[in-house]
Amino acid sequence: MVRVCGAGLSCGLQGRFVSESLYKEGDVIIGGLFPVHVESPEPDHAFSEKQHGARCHGVDLRSYRWLKAMIFTVEEINRDPVLLPNVTLGYLVADTCLAEGTTLSAALALVTGQEETVSGAECNGAPMVPVIVGDARSSASVVVADTLGAFAIPMVSYFASCACLSDSRRFHSFLRTVPSDAFQAKAMARLLHLLDWTWVGVVAGDDEYGKSGSQLLLKELEGTGVCVDYVEVIPKSHSQSRIRRIMERIQSSTARVVVTFAIGPDLEVLFKEVVVQNVTNRQWIATEAWSTSTQYSDPASIPFLAGTIGFALRGADIQGLGAYLAQLSPVKQPNEPFVKDVWEEIFGCSLAQDWQPSFKRPKCTGSENVEKHGRIYTDVSQLRVTYNVYKAVYAIANAIHNMMACQPGKGPFKDGECSDVTRIKPRQLLHYLNAVNFTTPVGELVYFEDNGEPSASYDIMNWHVDESGAVHFIQVGQFDAAKGPGQELNINLEKVVWGGGWAEQVKVL
Repeated sequence: MVRVCGAGLSCGLQGRFVSESLYKEGDVIIGGLFPVHVESPEPDHAFSEKQHGARCHGVDLRSYRWLKAMIFTVEEINRDPVLLPNVTLGYLVADTCLAEGTTLSAALALVTGQEETVSGAECNGAPMVPVIVGDARSSASVVVADTLGAFAIPMVSYFASCACLSDSRRFHSFLRTVPSDAFQAKAMARLLHLLDWTWVGVVAGDDEYGKSGSQLLLKELEGTGVCVDYVEVIPKSHSQSRIRRIMERIQSSTARVVVTFAIGPDLEVLFKEVVVQNVTNRQWIATEAWSTSTQYSDPASIPFLAGTIGFALRGADIQGLGAYLAQLSPVKQPNEPFVKDVWEEIFGCSLAQDWQPSFKRPKCTGSENVEKHGRIYTDVSQLRVTYNVYKAVYAIANAIHNMMACQPGKGPFKDGECSDVTRIKPRQLLHYLNAVNFTTPVGELVYFEDNGEPSASYDIMNWHVDESGAVHFIQVGQFDAAKGPGQELNINLEKVVWGGGWAEQVKVL
């Protein structure tokens, strides 16, 4: 959505964002950015005409759960009589389609309002959405934070972990509930050194997350005795010839440990090639992007990934979320965006009204069992990124709570001014966000450091695959930066199942 203004002219809506959004009215509207789809429309590089009927494709069930978790959290807070008395939170959440361009379009749509016309000669009024939860990707967060930072509109990301976003001078309105990858790279280097794995390969994604993370890792490995045989980059085009070449490089290398720094959709194409080339003798090291999710692993690739060791964000049990997610229904929610696509993805069927027996997918009944077959979506046993979404919304609610407690004449702004909660100014909300210090309903203390980041800790997870092919994510250790050098990493090797067909015990700590 874009607005243009000129002297003496009204502000007019020039175009709408191509994807879909969900809106609920409230006294304060929180924005949200989620990659519900992972394939954005091809842009018209000629810019000769408006795009018509452009849709995003490829539903990501995990991301849809994050979106629903934000809505669940808003509703939970609205039921709390203490946190925000007499103030109701609303939301406006949009699909980013996992691309920088569509993410920025979505973000601008959130903060500029949805009206067809806006009276007045200028577009400098307070935005409809004073704060955004998102984005998931580091590359997109850089673009959006650069743009919205000029207007001091705060963003609270739940998954953008690139260390580049730690630059508080450039990204002064950006906060996050996920630790910087600077700590993850440090944790990885410490693990490799501790296990005496001195010869490794690295596979990275071609984006800010992959490039920054892999470079940080290489820097951390300097002087440790751990050497890197190769660094391969997964192209965003997912060129099959390039993917094949990367796997051939992994196969030909004598480095049996493969460290990954890439998002799930990029690794998905790589893991398919793992099966094709029958790569069975590698120990995979996962980042938090995929360490507790099999969504990006074809069932055929699971045996090849058994024994994977990865770093995961801190998890939590969010009461009531599982039952809330299981309420998904195309019959009860016929007009809600995303439900049709999500339902078809879960059950591999079609809800098309003009369905024909010749269609590739069977016809959905609309009454399929979500709890039984939609495990990727409804499974709440590994709430990690989802919990980060939960914390982000609570951080915003606590900032507004502290705003409401301001005494006239004693406020933190010029002349002791307090904020007007009925028309929140983003810059003032940012002030309160930076200062929050609260305990979540699950008992975790949450606050932001000077650069808008949380304290860094990770659970170390291990993939145990049973005879049926099911994966069980077992915690085998933890990394906690607060414990100081030499004490941060703790791992129980007796609980570890090793990958790559390694039956022998690795170095005992």
